[in-house]
Formats: sequence, structure tokens, C-alpha cells
Amino acid sequence: MTRIRRRSAVALASIAGASSLLLAGCTQDASSTDGTESAAPAATSESPAAEPAVDGVDAKQYASSDQAGGAYGFVTPSGKWLCAIIPGEKLAGCASHPTGGPLGVPGTPQIASPDGGAPAEANLIAVEAGKEPNFQNRDQALFPGNATILPYDTTLAIDGFSCNVQFSGVSCREDATDKGFTVATNGYKFEFTPLPVSIPSASPPPIAPTVAPLPQQARGSNQCGPVTYPETGKPATVVIVKGTLRCDEAHTMLTKYFTGRDKSESEYSFDGWECRLAGDPESAEIGYTINCTDGNGNTVVAQP
Repeated sequence: MTRIRRRSAVALASIAGASSLLLAGCTQDASSTDGTESAAPAATSESPAAEPAVDGVDAKQYASSDQAGGAYGFVTPSGKWLCAIIPGEKLAGCASHPTGGPLGVPGTPQIASPDGGAPAEANLIAVEAGKEPNFQNRDQALFPGNATILPYDTTLAIDGFSCNVQFSGVSCREDATDKGFTVATNGYKFEFTPLPVSIPSASPPPIAPTVAPLPQQARGSNQCGPVTYPETGKPATVVIVKGTLRCDEAHTMLTKYFTGRDKSESEYSFDGWECRLAGDPESAEIGYTINCTDGNGNTVVAQP
């Protein structure tokens, strides 16, 4: 796993993206002085009551096999983000997957390296106990080993922190203060995004995680080149989440999906594939994700 360097930093930026994202964060006792940015609400003398996790998973199934590490981590279904809750550091954060390099999110700040070298783009967005959410450069593995996938619309909660995955992005917080962050490929905000609360008719069965695939060498690639959404002419990033499908096969399948589906339908079946659309491909503000599976154990995701 790529090693990444740690250093806290202040992030103040405006981002056009999925949710008109509001950015406000500070570390090292620094605060915003730019009158054009809205600062995050100041903490009150009373911490807000922590809300129960929605659709929680068994945290033990996401624990690192490295006992010394003591981390609980996951990969998002898109394969884009690796996130972890590290009780020993009282931290929850997300890094780019599978490289662990710069986040690659619009507005991510440049942070001076610890050795005084040239500034580099932050490789971690995080929230720590009692602190504001912030960007960091981390010089150690966020999560050792091969993390498991946290399904969409589920929450991993452990030791006072919780993270959830939605089609719109991944979000983590410190439960006691509700301070956190949300990050997606098209932007970020220093604000936790909770899952929508629903009242189930019966207790759902426990959600079993699946092992995140290692990058494929012979028959495919974990991340493929983009395909173009015909109606907008904009590219969509393709990720082979699971299976032995080749990138060209994934592209061919998605091209058939784009040209064959009824725009009014969110689900479309063809050639043994079942595809589900979430969001709006023609809306830059809402964004979208396409999740396709077949009977051979292949899963392909496309999103901006």
C-alpha cells in the first residue's frame, strides 16, 4: 500500500459540485479570515446528543487483521475511497483508493511537506476527537491490508466515530460533536451528511461485507478509463468493483446501457445485466451513479 505523509492543514475553498458544498475547516488553531467564506458553526458549551447509527453493520467484520493497527476500515462500492476509523488516534478519515495519493478532489489545498519541501496536495480528509475536520498529509498506511466494501446506505460506527456511504459520497463524523466531513469525486464539505432515516417494517438481517478486490492484472483493471454519457457528452469514470471483467467489456456493456435504456426508468436489464441508476445524469448539481451486476459475479460502477 502506498505510504502517505501526515500533516494537518486549513482548507477554505469554494467548490461547484453535487451539493453546493460549504467548506470550512481549521487545524493548528487556525481559523477563517476570508469574508467571502461562511465559517462552520462554532461549538456550543453543550455537545449535541449523538444520533444512533442508521443501518449499521457489525464493526468487527471491518476490523484490521493487524492487531497492532487497531483500525476499522472499508472501501466504497465505487472503489474510489478507502476510509478508516482509528480508535488509537481518535480519528476517522478517507483517502484516495487504491493509490493513497493526492485526493484529486476540486478545492483540496496544497500542504507544505514536513521536511520543508514543495507543497503537495493533501492525501487525507479527516476528523479527530475535539477538533475541526481538516486535510492532512499522512506518512503511514490509513488501513493495513485489504479492506472490505461498505455497501451503499449503511453505516460503520465504532468508538465514538461513524462513517456512511451514499451514492452522493462518503461521510464521517465524531458522534459526540457531530463534526465531520463529506467527500465525493466532484467536491467536499466539512459537514457530516446523515443517511435518510426510514422506519423498517421488520428488523433487517445483518449486512455481510464483501472483500474489496485487489487491482486485477491479467483480465482487467480495478479502475478503467471513462465512457461518455451521450445526452450530456460528459465522461463517466468506470470501476470494476468485483469480478474478472475486462475494461473493454465493461465499456461495451455501459455503451449498450446508455443507448438502450428508457430514460424514465431507474432500472434496466439487458444481456444478463441488471443496472440501477441513482441520481440524475443530466444534473451537475445532483450527480449520479450507475451500478450494474450480472450472474457471473461481476459488478461495474460508473459515475462522474
